[in-house]
Amino acid sequence: MGRGVAALLAVSMVGVLALGPESSRAAVAQEEERLDRAVQVLGKFLNDPGHAGMREALKRARAVLVVPSYVRAGFVIGGTGGGGVMLMRRAEGGWNGPAFYDTAAGTLGPQVGVYKTELIMLFMSERSVERALQGEMQFGADASVAAGPVGAGEKGPWADIYTYVKPVGAYAGVSVSSGAVEPDRGENEGFYGRGATARSILVEGRFNNAKGEALRKLLTPY
Repeated sequence: MGRGVAALLAVSMVGVLALGPESSRAAVAQEEERLDRAVQVLGKFLNDPGHAGMREALKRARAVLVVPSYVRAGFVIGGTGGGGVMLMRRAEGGWNGPAFYDTAAGTLGPQVGVYKTELIMLFMSERSVERALQGEMQFGADASVAAGPVGAGEKGPWADIYTYVKPVGAYAGVSVSSGAVEPDRGENEGFYGRGATARSILVEGRFNNAKGEALRKLLTPY
């Protein structure tokens, strides 16, 4: 398990143990808020006239990860990350999910302050999806990552994962070239119930929730 993702999970578990049922209810409310934000972010990307290339790539994607708030903070060596939700294409059509995921990464460069973006990751290969289901996936190592095609008819470099970012506020220049993606089992079980793993949600379709319907509906045309 990567240190960045492990740290996020450790902090979450400490809070739940310390505060009990009240913390659990607060966590579910936070997860529902993340879903609402994910709907807004995904809708914004899909409705952007300048993202025709993304919509074309989405038709071939095996899975989609939406991270409503992807933050980078640091000086010289920056840490990045944020909580997201993943949906996976069903073989018979339609989408399963969402499942809750954590992302964490490290970037090098003269970065000062805090930078926030909205992030979409399209998982284009079976290999990238399987690694994301198994546990922590190191993108840039277990799977290749590239900025996805944007304009209509644009053909970007082939990669296991395409990334799309929108800066929040005045920030720009944030890229995703390496890092980790990992299912958040605590959040998945807290939201869906005991036994809710990324695989049982995304592949087997055993867990569902009305709060995820808006996301699935956005992806229906693709």
